[in-house]
Amino acid sequence: MAEWLILRVPRAADAAASWLVTDAAGRPLATVQNGALESAAAVATGRRVAVLVSASEVLCLEAELPARAGARAAQLVPFALEEQLANDIESQHFAIAPVAQSGRTAVAVVARALLEEWLARLASAGITPELLCSEAALLPRLAGHTVALLDGDTLLLAPGESSPPLVLSAPEGGFAGAMTVALGEQARTTQLLLHTNPHDWQRRSAEIEAAQSLLGSLKAQLLGAGPLPWLAAQLQVASPINLLQGRYEPRSTLGAGWTRWRTAAALAVALLLLHAGSQLLALWQLKHAAGELDTQISAIAGPQFAGASASIRPGLEAKLHDTNAAGGRSGFLPALQSLAQAVNATPGARVQSLSFHDGELQLKIRASDAQSIDRINQSLRAEGWRAEMTSSTSVGDAFEGNIQLRGGSSG
Repeated sequence: MAEWLILRVPRAADAAASWLVTDAAGRPLATVQNGALESAAAVATGRRVAVLVSASEVLCLEAELPARAGARAAQLVPFALEEQLANDIESQHFAIAPVAQSGRTAVAVVARALLEEWLARLASAGITPELLCSEAALLPRLAGHTVALLDGDTLLLAPGESSPPLVLSAPEGGFAGAMTVALGEQARTTQLLLHTNPHDWQRRSAEIEAAQSLLGSLKAQLLGAGPLPWLAAQLQVASPINLLQGRYEPRSTLGAGWTRWRTAAALAVALLLLHAGSQLLALWQLKHAAGELDTQISAIAGPQFAGASASIRPGLEAKLHDTNAAGGRSGFLPALQSLAQAVNATPGARVQSLSFHDGELQLKIRASDAQSIDRINQSLRAEGWRAEMTSSTSVGDAFEGNIQLRGGSSG
């Protein structure tokens, strides 16, 4: 699986973005970087890209839809939520969760103009995201606990396991008030797990500790590298709502995958063509060798069988069997059988030419070294043939040897 580039896009166009490269499971492969989007684009090549946008710009709601809404869900959601929205639904973009929870469908709502602005900024920098979601969608969910992230003056809350995340304004001195507004009477039973960066904790620890009396319990955890690595670790388990739906859906994830694998695919095709070419060449060589062998066999059997094909004609086969019967162990067919076994057992060896006369088989063998030719000679002797290597000559990077083969004991 491909690595991820997790990118936080700031609300202001002139503010610095932050990004992190992780493995497929969300584990950081480098430290968090900050800078312009163009700098992030330089590390996006070959990686899947997830863009996190400010949670204060994305409204998280739930809609109750007909049980069998199916493909019509995206059309029904705007009207189901119209009374909860202050702005005209035509100016809003609605993205829905793929799976409904307890008969209710989670929905993320963002101004269409703002979404298009984000996408234009990303496209201008050369970044094509596969996922674009609210950073609040990556808050961990823990049974019996409310998970919170305090980042600057923004407080994100994930109450329970399935409720929509809450986004609150919590300027300095307003932490306790934000908790009271968000949780109401449930505050005194809330088990709060608060995450924040060391800077925010240093300036606000006093008011946070003072708010403990309002809650069932409060535990704080400092995020030394900031919230991005913590949020990135949730990417594979959080199932965030992807805002890239409908007209904003990526044209094809296959196209992105092809871009990443194009070089490998081209090499694979080249290797396939090379393999096919080598097989065709080998087939041609085999047919050529078969034709030469057929000519030699015809010459051995007699002029009257000239032009016999590789599949031995009945008359040629009968003559060879007669030769075999008359000569016993000196027959042509047994000699060929023993020769084939010896050559097949010697990698890189092949028969250059052969001739058979008066029970004697003259061979020219080509192999990678002299030892291979001698190995064929010894194999024939082990089969009971009187085999003698009469010469061995170096030819380029190979060796050619002549072997004389007769029937009977090799002595």
